[in-house]
Amino acid sequence: MNEAEARLDLASVHRILAMEGLNEGTWNHFSCKIGNGVQYLVTPGSTHFSMVSASSLLLYGRDGELISGNGQANHDALPIHLPIYEARSDVNCILHFHSPHATALTVFKQIRFDTRLSQTAAYFHGKVSYLDTYAVPRTNTEEGEEMAHALGDKKVLFMKNHGVLIAASSLADASVSAYQLERASRIQLLAAATGAETEPMSEEHAELLAREECNGEPDYLDGMKRLLERTQPNFKE
Repeated sequence: MNEAEARLDLASVHRILAMEGLNEGTWNHFSCKIGNGVQYLVTPGSTHFSMVSASSLLLYGRDGELISGNGQANHDALPIHLPIYEARSDVNCILHFHSPHATALTVFKQIRFDTRLSQTAAYFHGKVSYLDTYAVPRTNTEEGEEMAHALGDKKVLFMKNHGVLIAASSLADASVSAYQLERASRIQLLAAATGAETEPMSEEHAELLAREECNGEPDYLDGMKRLLERTQPNFKE
């Protein structure tokens, strides 16, 4: 993906997650690789996702130097993202956010995200990892190295008492994964709140659904971009 296309797609992902209520304040952050992977577009710091546009995204080099853009990324963005890119050559974009229901699942002692509880959750079967101790935010790469180690070869990382991180091969996959992860987490919490016994699907069915590309919705990002073009066309500026 060239830089111009990546700017449009990454800006749209910010707007979509804001529209769905998945961001928290101005301190969550996304990134994606550009070209041969030695440069990255990153969320501008202190900017609400609903205000991110193609031109406001910051361009950084592999060693963390700002190449172009106004301002700086959030202080913990690059220390988290760069070690994960270094560890995972298959990852082309990273979303870190604090959506309410997925984050709620990080606070329990014994409850974890159940990938067999719903069709939506099953798309993540075998793709989830956990950072089981709270990682104190740092401005060096230690926090990101811990996250990269905990993530391993998975797509989703639940971070204890913190939030979630998605590491994906494309922004199309990352965006629909973010949406469906939050929906599946909400379904799980709503079901648990009834106090009734749940009946998860079989391992076989969960594995079948988990093989779907882009969680079975490869055109989610394109469809949502058409909505943005009608309601928030300035994301392209």
